[in-house]
Amino acid sequence: MESNWLEGYYEALEFFYWEPQHIFPKRDSTTELDTLVKIVKKASRVEDVKEHLRKMEVTLNHNIRQFFLLAPNALRNRLFKELFPLFDPHKVGRFDDAFVMHGSSIDAEFGLKNCMQPDFLFVSKAEVVSMEMKVNAKCDIDQVLKYALLGLAVETQQKVEKGHYLVLLAPGEFSEMFKERFESTEKLRGAIANQDLPSFLLNKPAPFREQPERLKQLAEQMRISFWNYERFALSLCEAKPPETDQSLGADVYRKLVDGRIEW
Repeated sequence: MESNWLEGYYEALEFFYWEPQHIFPKRDSTTELDTLVKIVKKASRVEDVKEHLRKMEVTLNHNIRQFFLLAPNALRNRLFKELFPLFDPHKVGRFDDAFVMHGSSIDAEFGLKNCMQPDFLFVSKAEVVSMEMKVNAKCDIDQVLKYALLGLAVETQQKVEKGHYLVLLAPGEFSEMFKERFESTEKLRGAIANQDLPSFLLNKPAPFREQPERLKQLAEQMRISFWNYERFALSLCEAKPPETDQSLGADVYRKLVDGRIEW
């Protein structure tokens, strides 16, 4: 069978794992030969390498980012509306504006000074949606507060108050994502409300320390939604164009989704 784009990503990583001489600085040829001989002798580890690469949070982050960069922008809005459904059907306008996915310049752009590094940040005119992904590691309340801080950083930089949303992605059930084994997002929110925000702000950049009340509001009002990766894949499948649509764009979209849902 023809491999998909995600397999191509992992195959590229495997290539550089087995032939690191292509990315490391030029070394003495004898030393390099010795290294390659050692690698060849460990050829039985091929399957271990493949399995390890697919379990790393950083590789999952890479390929989900590539997915969002290639997928139609409207998919972002669709996902956010599904993750955060309206309780009032008469309200309109949420998640209708275009979202920008920010990349490696987040720290400098929003003056974070290395106090946090989000997995994903999407910003529109009215909303800030962040994503925190886990594979094997556990999340904690401090990380959630840092996403509220990120929302404050966006508001500070753009000089406008926005709606704030946090998506939590992980395998299994929600209770397994946190060390405290919260039963629900409501229980998590209750724990956040009891946090000592002045202490949390002590080592944060000055512009944020000067806005404790707004940070408190964001921490209390930020909506939180949890999906496991199986639920995420189901949503992507539902967004795929039908097979009856044989246009070039639909064909590419289906290939993109089919590759991404192979966890």
